[in-house]
Amino acid sequence: MLSTVSIASVMASKKRTRHLLTTLGTVLTAALLMTGVGAAAAAEAPAPSPAPASRETSSWPSLHPDLVAGSVASFRAGDIISDANMYNGSAMSSGDVQSFLNERAQTCDGNCANTKFFATTSQSANAECTAYAGGGLQSVADIVAGSGAACGVSQKALLALIQKESSVIDTRNPTDAQYDYATFYECPDTSSCDPAYAGFFKQVYNAARQLKHSKLNPPAAFPVGQSTNIAYSPNSGCGSDPVFIRTVATAALYSYTPYQPNAAALQPGSDGNSCSSLGNLNFWFVYTDWFGYPHIDVDRIQGADRFEVSVNIAKQAYPSGAAAVYVAAGAGYADALSAGPAAVKDGAPLLLTTADSLPASVDAEIQALHPGKIVIVGGPNSVSAAVESRLGQIVTGGSANVTRISGADRFEVSRNVANYAFGSGGASKAYLATGLNFPDALSASGAGGAHGEPVVLVNGQLGAVDSDTSALLSSLHISTVAIAGGPNSVSTGIESSLSGVSGVSSVFRLSGADRFEASLNINKSAYQQKTDRVFLATGLNFPDALAGSALAGKLGAPLIVVPQNCVPSAVRASFQGFDNTKVTLLGGPNSLGDGVQSLTSCG
Repeated sequence: MLSTVSIASVMASKKRTRHLLTTLGTVLTAALLMTGVGAAAAAEAPAPSPAPASRETSSWPSLHPDLVAGSVASFRAGDIISDANMYNGSAMSSGDVQSFLNERAQTCDGNCANTKFFATTSQSANAECTAYAGGGLQSVADIVAGSGAACGVSQKALLALIQKESSVIDTRNPTDAQYDYATFYECPDTSSCDPAYAGFFKQVYNAARQLKHSKLNPPAAFPVGQSTNIAYSPNSGCGSDPVFIRTVATAALYSYTPYQPNAAALQPGSDGNSCSSLGNLNFWFVYTDWFGYPHIDVDRIQGADRFEVSVNIAKQAYPSGAAAVYVAAGAGYADALSAGPAAVKDGAPLLLTTADSLPASVDAEIQALHPGKIVIVGGPNSVSAAVESRLGQIVTGGSANVTRISGADRFEVSRNVANYAFGSGGASKAYLATGLNFPDALSASGAGGAHGEPVVLVNGQLGAVDSDTSALLSSLHISTVAIAGGPNSVSTGIESSLSGVSGVSSVFRLSGADRFEASLNINKSAYQQKTDRVFLATGLNFPDALAGSALAGKLGAPLIVVPQNCVPSAVRASFQGFDNTKVTLLGGPNSLGDGVQSLTSCG
């Protein structure tokens, strides 16, 4: 739960179309005014059996000021909920639903969903659902969990649908009539609700069945993968606009409620106008507030330790083998910070090792990759001669195909890595980052890899750029330098002196109030095009993002560092600009907790 005030339950109109966003004092939070029992759209009622009826950073959407749980900028009319989030019949157990209802009931005065029981009947298996074991009284939790499990529909989606349609979950004193038509199943606009479908069990089970029917028989009126006109309101005079529907689950919601929110509905603090039908926006808000973004699938690459995480990242990046492998120490960040762009350029994963021996999981993965070249980043103190010897035994062609890039310090290693990877062809742009800390360079590493741009580490406390770095930038024919991080990371003296480097014609800084904002700004600058995936890594440690930078760079996907257990609101809002449908977490729950898994907003 993200809001400081519960979603309100107010009978605002007879159509399931209204919402209201309110501001309380200086705390900005969302209060969603759901609608009550009334007439529903005719297209929502068909029984499921036999058949139911490149951009600049300044153009990025800003965070909706009235929302904590979600922003209007993040709502997508064509991508309301992913198929994975809709059609997961094991999303919540009965116990999970009961615990959720108990939490919501803290603001309920009576007749609350967590204490209600309703008559149920057993249902035979059918085209949409497996058999449902009913008979006698069952709790709301049992009905929601059982209907979702039988029909393969997420209990989270069913709970959001119930709240969107009847508000019974967050109403202080829900009436029995609200429960009787909890999902507005068979409640057309043109007539009253069909009493044959009255009752909480019938409402929930049949709604789940209809949603599943739409998966098995995608509605022709809302074709997936192409644009189709969707009305703003039952009033034909309100017009329509084309919507490109991305998922079957979104088409199923439009089959249930065939209207999209209009521009007035999407204005900050607005309750829309007479042409606003907000049912699907309300579904999205409720789901987002309770469970995280419905339209973004979240997965995780993890392992027993940092070495296994790097192996699992490599497996995803190069499932059929790789021409080269980069190996760096997993105990420190200094040598490997520049390795990401070089690894991407070489078509190589970045694997981590201990100083003294090659971890068994890493050894096995390198053998499976069959590389023709291995590049060690760092001197013998970071990656020992014993590890180098073992790598020489397993690389195709033997030890002659193992190359070590080292230097007197981390800065020379960084320069040598950049020269090794980019020396022959050069590059038009480079990132400059401090080598005394890791977050800024980690964010730049993925971006640099995606665009063939080296990351060069400097001692950011110096008053001017050092001569060795100047010489490298000139030899690589760098004309644009992006400084990753603020003046506390890379001094203003270095920034001003870069204009004097031969060949450099443009210098700009990508920074922020903290490492997380700087990371986002680095990625927003780098990814002017849309991308289907965003990687998140902890900004409090380095190993997962080190290995992940090579994968993010290979896929051309942003890698953003975030806190351990939440996602900054600006990062959440940026998903609209990136237009991603997936978020991949790098590392296990100790690195990125449940709050990041659910994309919970910070603050």
